[in-house]
Amino acid sequence: MEAKFLASALSFLSIFLAVYAQSLDKLVPNYDNVEQQMKFYEIRTPLVLSCNVVNSDSKSPLIWKKNNTNVMEVDSLKGRFKLIEPEKKFIIEKTDANDDGTYSCEFEGESKTFNVIAKVAVRVPSNTAVVEGEKMSITCVVVGTEPQLSWSFGNLTLTNSTGRFVLKEDNKVPNAILTLENVTLEDRGEYKCIGRNAANEYGTKIELATDTSTVRVKGKFAALWPFLGICAEVLILCVIILIYEKRRNKSELEESDTDPQEQ
Repeated sequence: MEAKFLASALSFLSIFLAVYAQSLDKLVPNYDNVEQQMKFYEIRTPLVLSCNVVNSDSKSPLIWKKNNTNVMEVDSLKGRFKLIEPEKKFIIEKTDANDDGTYSCEFEGESKTFNVIAKVAVRVPSNTAVVEGEKMSITCVVVGTEPQLSWSFGNLTLTNSTGRFVLKEDNKVPNAILTLENVTLEDRGEYKCIGRNAANEYGTKIELATDTSTVRVKGKFAALWPFLGICAEVLILCVIILIYEKRRNKSELEESDTDPQEQ
């Protein structure tokens, strides 16, 4: 009983000290995950970082940096962001995949760090056609911070190469290419690329990124049947013409035999 009480007391004390320490901070960031100091954003949507200044009456400006460089001097950010000083905000209106990284806000010698994570987005061809017995390959194009990819087909989940399924790297992203040798008719169906990263692990209710490719498998002789059908149609047409010509010639011959001879 005493040990349980002591553990509860220590837990309460640690929470109290954390809250007390935070109350002494001059800067209060808008983290999505406080413990990991993370902020998540969806590519092509705004990224809004804020550092509220508390416990200070100073009018000193807030300084924003990316990867230890003042945002004013970062080439990739020029003309793409705005600072709202009264609200202590840094905003990128239309983000791209390269806007992730380490940001910081600094005020009178104190700083807070943001680990900015771009959520994962994936894309695969909507349809993939392959002939029975040949090799199938589907590439999953992915953007986001340090993405992790896996695949699913029916009840099968693929996180690495197994059996006939081979997963390969593309643009330094593991498992981005799914290949399958000697495809059979049973391999047709929906193949789903699934993407995740730290935003899914540490964020709240952030759905996995998914996209599906429908694989259609044609039989080996699938292309031959239309050709044979055309050949059959031509043959039937030739037979009909031949029969017609024979009947017409026979009719003309009979008419010539029945004509009265000239006196």
